[in-house]
Amino acid sequence: MTGPQSRRSFLGKLLGGTLIAAALGVVSSVVAFLFPPDAVSSALGPQRTRVGKLDDLPVGEGKLALVNDEPVWVVRLANELVAMSALCTHQGCIVKWQPDRRLFSCPCHQGLFDQRGNVVSGFPQLPLPRLNVGVVEGEVYVSASRGPI
Repeated sequence: MTGPQSRRSFLGKLLGGTLIAAALGVVSSVVAFLFPPDAVSSALGPQRTRVGKLDDLPVGEGKLALVNDEPVWVVRLANELVAMSALCTHQGCIVKWQPDRRLFSCPCHQGLFDQRGNVVSGFPQLPLPRLNVGVVEGEVYVSASRGPI
């Protein structure tokens, strides 16, 4: 049986434990910085909105979602996902996805856009603005930043 512990040895053990905990915190922070998880290192960046599960969006179907308080259409095509503003570039009406025709239509002035947001007919002169879209671990996300047109 050992005798009572001196104050000096107790404080030494306490200081040693504190230093080890601090060192582990620094090392774990460095490792997390050097090897970020896929969700953070994806091209979408950290500012993104979850739209739903990829499995819940069949090919040819679209889903209307809010991204930063703006209506956005996400459409699953045969080989890709596309995301674009749901606001018509003519006067800001909300366009509707027509899966049977694979077109977006503006109910206000009969503007038509193809499945990638390009103007097909009507008054709009500009295509629907595209946004970045991607899949992380089976979930569809739309980035707040604009994608290529």
